[in-house]
Amino acid sequence: MTLNPTLPRHILTGHTNWIYDAAFSPDGKRLATGGWDHVIRIWSTESGELEMTLRDHRTEIYCLAFSPDGETLASGSANNDSDIRLWNIATGALLATLQGHKNVVHDLAFSPDGESLASVSYDKTVRIWDWRKPRAGMVLQGHEKQVESVAFTPDSKALCSAAADTIAKRWDTHSGKLLKEYPAILPWAHSSAFSRDLSLLAVGYGHRPPGSRRPEGMAKVWNLSANQVVHTFHGHRNWIYSLAFSSNTQQLATGGWDGSVKLWDLRQGVEISTFENHIDVVRTVAFSPDGRQLVSAGYDQRVCLWEIQ
Repeated sequence: MTLNPTLPRHILTGHTNWIYDAAFSPDGKRLATGGWDHVIRIWSTESGELEMTLRDHRTEIYCLAFSPDGETLASGSANNDSDIRLWNIATGALLATLQGHKNVVHDLAFSPDGESLASVSYDKTVRIWDWRKPRAGMVLQGHEKQVESVAFTPDSKALCSAAADTIAKRWDTHSGKLLKEYPAILPWAHSSAFSRDLSLLAVGYGHRPPGSRRPEGMAKVWNLSANQVVHTFHGHRNWIYSLAFSSNTQQLATGGWDGSVKLWDLRQGVEISTFENHIDVVRTVAFSPDGRQLVSAGYDQRVCLWEIQ
């Protein structure tokens, strides 16, 4: 794998406050970004041009997700309204608002079959919505800390959620029954992400080594079925605040408080490259579906699109 860690392919500007999430469309041709300026921007990944701006949120936007057909975008907001909004990407029209969470909506995921939308929140709940018929979603309770990430199994029959105490749970999507609980691997996580096949959970931490005044970033990759940590990555100079697996589960990207983005090889357990173009916290990283692009964004209000060859 050959990388150019120096220059992004595109630097996208226009947001006027912190950017909290970015999501590629299923075909990789569009990128959605959102954050504390209350707006969603839709960009062309080929040209880097702004295609559309979506405005209706009354508070900060924390998470974004495209439907499998790429026609709908879901966005989740902070605890001033804790709503989920659904958007028509062709027209920019607001389709529906889903209400029910009582705190920050932190992550969203559409089921691969396109039938359901899952959301997780700082209110410690997971919700499953029949998003085409907006109504109160099925509420899954059992987490004792804020829930940070969610992902469906490839067959859409189950989903996994992970909370800040690093306890992960697996649920049946039709009945809402808890199928399995995975014990915590460390007491507190700043971020987490599941691989597409739900075999792995990556968790980002900040820890202070003995005798050091500054925390260091650490990421652990946890094999859920084997219930063991298979990789521990060090290298960030401060907390890790964002993680993402490539679609083939061969790479992991991490973004940190130190403003850097690192790419890790999960087959060999080594660092591939470091991308350094941000001047502040990297709050989100994501791979394009084909794995050829990586996006990073955060507190410096810039979106960097990196090409991976």
